[in-house]
Amino acid sequence: MTQKNDLRRILNARFGFDQFKTGQAEILEALIAGKNTLAVLPTGGGKSLIYQMMGAIRPGLVIIVSPLLSLMQDQVVRLNYAGEQQVIAFNSNLSHAERHYVLSNLARYHYLFISPEMLGEATVLRALQKVMINLLVVDEAHTIVSWGPDFRPEYLNLPKIHQSLKQPQLLLLTATATVEMQKEMLQPFHLSKATLFHYQQSVNRENIYLRTEHVPDEAAKQARLLALVKALQGPGIIYFSSRRMATKMAHWLAQMTGLTVMSYHAGLDQHDRYRIQHQFMQGQVDVITATSAFGMGIDKGDIRYVIHYHLSTDLTAYLQEFGRAGRDGKVAVAILLYATGDESLAYAMLAATIPSTQVLSHWINHQHTNEMLSQQQHELLAFYQKQGQSDQQIATILEQRRQSRQADINEMATYAQLSTGLRRFILTHYEDVPGEVLQFESSDGDWQPAMIGLAQTEVKHQIDKKNRGWQLQMNQLFNIK
Repeated sequence: MTQKNDLRRILNARFGFDQFKTGQAEILEALIAGKNTLAVLPTGGGKSLIYQMMGAIRPGLVIIVSPLLSLMQDQVVRLNYAGEQQVIAFNSNLSHAERHYVLSNLARYHYLFISPEMLGEATVLRALQKVMINLLVVDEAHTIVSWGPDFRPEYLNLPKIHQSLKQPQLLLLTATATVEMQKEMLQPFHLSKATLFHYQQSVNRENIYLRTEHVPDEAAKQARLLALVKALQGPGIIYFSSRRMATKMAHWLAQMTGLTVMSYHAGLDQHDRYRIQHQFMQGQVDVITATSAFGMGIDKGDIRYVIHYHLSTDLTAYLQEFGRAGRDGKVAVAILLYATGDESLAYAMLAATIPSTQVLSHWINHQHTNEMLSQQQHELLAFYQKQGQSDQQIATILEQRRQSRQADINEMATYAQLSTGLRRFILTHYEDVPGEVLQFESSDGDWQPAMIGLAQTEVKHQIDKKNRGWQLQMNQLFNIK
């Protein structure tokens, strides 16, 4: 049995840390004891270190199911930096020959990062069935519930894949999952209580100041956003619901503020997304205007603000997104700008994801053909058909999902309209209300970043720009890319 002192020695020797963060040692001890584990740790709580340590402690392959290519690549780089070379992100960036080589030599690797879609491929599963598996990790495991039923249904196949791999030890990691979501995540894996270890920390991030602001219309919202970006100490992230708005506002804010502002969304190619993410991590970008595609797995400690121009899809997504601020433990701020009717955009996006009752009826009555369906909707219906669901069962599943998603949007809109009790509302949603809830928050009223020590200073801004220009000239002089 590996003892705590042994774990600390490995932690220091392999990863350069002297102490574990809260909960890490307890989770590792449970895993070493053979327990399947659900770990709910806050953003910045050190979830990835847990499976990295398991790869250092035990032989065999650690499989990490990861939702995003950028997240996979980031974790590969971290492990490489720690001296681990036997790690691979098995994704679309690999050529056919490279994929064949990896699958033929899986026993050489210690860590394999893979999407649920690629993990479900028959050739991949056959190759994995031939190697010793140390641990099966589902990173950002709340996506099983939040994405599985309508966005990326392959997440729903993970329990079957777990079975087909002869039930290797399971580790589910997330920062944001309600009590009900945790039950939904665990239930299809059919884990016995005797083999399950459940660890949970509070989702409360006391260093993040919560604020909502109500604006009368779109013009007022844009004006307020500009004022905030000019006044707030950065770096910062601004979330939008559409790629078009993220791109448009990046150009506008850069022009109006002189800051380096870049947009990030799923419509960019992989090279551009990686470049923008890298520049932001290196402090070369002041503000990112983004859709929800940005931020998962971003380990940048000094993000000082997150502004939501549009409503998140639900409170879980909102907590995940604003939780990217203040990971260094210093004061940060999360601001939600709300105009009456903002929820209509969220409803429109929901309608684009889940076919309406009328569209489904047409699809059923016309032998599963309907030109009104989007490609995503076609793929969703095809997935449920492949699972053996009848037309009526599919219609019932999607109607229940629609009602659930509508309730989530309504709850998000309720939060946006609150005049007090923002933090308590979020914690109550997670059944996570401590005896005393700190009121580090405000809604409307006269408020300035200086009130919480986050005011931008013109002198600092000018110095930063001057240094950045000097650095650019040096790079050009020495031909540094």
